[in-house]
Amino acid sequence: MVGLGVGVGTGALGSVIGKLATLLGDEYTMLKRVRKDIAFLKRELRRMQILVDTLADMEELDELAKDWKGSMRDLSYDMEECIDRFMLRLGNGDARPRFVKRTARGLKALFARHGIGTQIKEIKARVEEENLRRQRLNLDKYIVSPTRTVAIDPRLAAFHGVAKGLVAIDGRRDQVISWLLTEESEELKVVAIVGGGGLGKTTLAMETYRKIGGNYQYRASVSVSRTPDLEKLLKDVLSQIDEAAFSKCQSERWEKDQLIRQIQRILTGKRYFLVIDDIWIEHHWEILRAAFPENNNGSRIIATTRITKVAKSCCSNSGDQLYQMPPLNDVDSRRLFFKIIFHSENSCPIQLQDVSARILKKCGGLPLAIITIASLLSHKHQNPNEWERLHDSIGAGLSYESGGDGRDMRHILLLSYWDLPQHLKTCLLYLSIYPEDEEILCEELKWKWIAEGFIATKRGNLYQEADSCFNELVNELVNS
Repeated sequence: MVGLGVGVGTGALGSVIGKLATLLGDEYTMLKRVRKDIAFLKRELRRMQILVDTLADMEELDELAKDWKGSMRDLSYDMEECIDRFMLRLGNGDARPRFVKRTARGLKALFARHGIGTQIKEIKARVEEENLRRQRLNLDKYIVSPTRTVAIDPRLAAFHGVAKGLVAIDGRRDQVISWLLTEESEELKVVAIVGGGGLGKTTLAMETYRKIGGNYQYRASVSVSRTPDLEKLLKDVLSQIDEAAFSKCQSERWEKDQLIRQIQRILTGKRYFLVIDDIWIEHHWEILRAAFPENNNGSRIIATTRITKVAKSCCSNSGDQLYQMPPLNDVDSRRLFFKIIFHSENSCPIQLQDVSARILKKCGGLPLAIITIASLLSHKHQNPNEWERLHDSIGAGLSYESGGDGRDMRHILLLSYWDLPQHLKTCLLYLSIYPEDEEILCEELKWKWIAEGFIATKRGNLYQEADSCFNELVNELVNS
């Protein structure tokens, strides 16, 4: 994979080097007065890029190294702006490209009018200053090896299969099912599953949904999240229970009240089963709940949330139940951990048993934490020292009680982020422009990466590089 033009940790350095190479091309042969400066910038930036790339891939840096990296990132953006201004003016009226090719006078006038030559000399001085500071701070000590490349893992299907081999789910699922089905009353019943981030609430809800959902006339599952688009959620429900009504609502652009009335009309007198996942605010539950009619047909709803107060608001009727999601015990934690790494529940090498136990203790019985850490270790060498370094990077450890706000899991997931190649970090962070739980069109995303300058290639086919980058990112995310 060729390095990116623009990167979250490297700024526009890669893009600038490419544009400097363009300025040295045949089209700009009349830039004699600044060609030496441009060649100098290109040469020095290529050397400095090695260090910038290395620092961008490192999780722990001292303050001086962070400051130098930040200065280089800012400098790269200033350089790109200068070059882009010149190229834009050359092509958009200040000078006509064909005329410039025939006469050096027009290009010289353009340079003089906009002070391009002076700006390049100023940038050259800044590059020389940063290079001297790099030497003074002895930052080259961070360069220990070339930037690694990541191939698509041939074990992708196997890892995906491990996700299906769930641990300690059967008993929990059966408990929830018993609450849903053994109630003598046929009134609408809600079971709220509550617990901290990473405990497997969604997994439990969806396993229950898959187990018994087929017994209901209508069924649907939706995720709410922190900042939901309630109209879109209602459309999602409608699309799952009545495709014809959904098509009509799309063509006639129904609003929220119309959607609620239509869902109520369809479900009234019917037996339905719904999963409403990841509710954060009571008011959001109240709006969604209004769309689902009370009936005596044995309809059921599962709601999941991290917040006890929200869970209690979901269980407003006497027959409703609240399920407190427990962490995994020590035995099940080891089973899950070893199954992902060694494809067996009882095959941990003796030299890794002690560090494995300490890693699992820090995971605190959180399935998502165990899966994330195990997935990181599954494609690393079975080296006790490497496992020790990962153990130390987890921090003080997780706990079920402190996991409700998501801080612990954010730290664990950050380890997966730092394990990504630099070019994938930039592409992954770009996804933050989309709302939570938003459906992302793959083709649109690839073209946006290209437009933003995240993708660069020496082979001349940016789309193929973007497609490769997308596949690589998917592979990394599935594995971790």
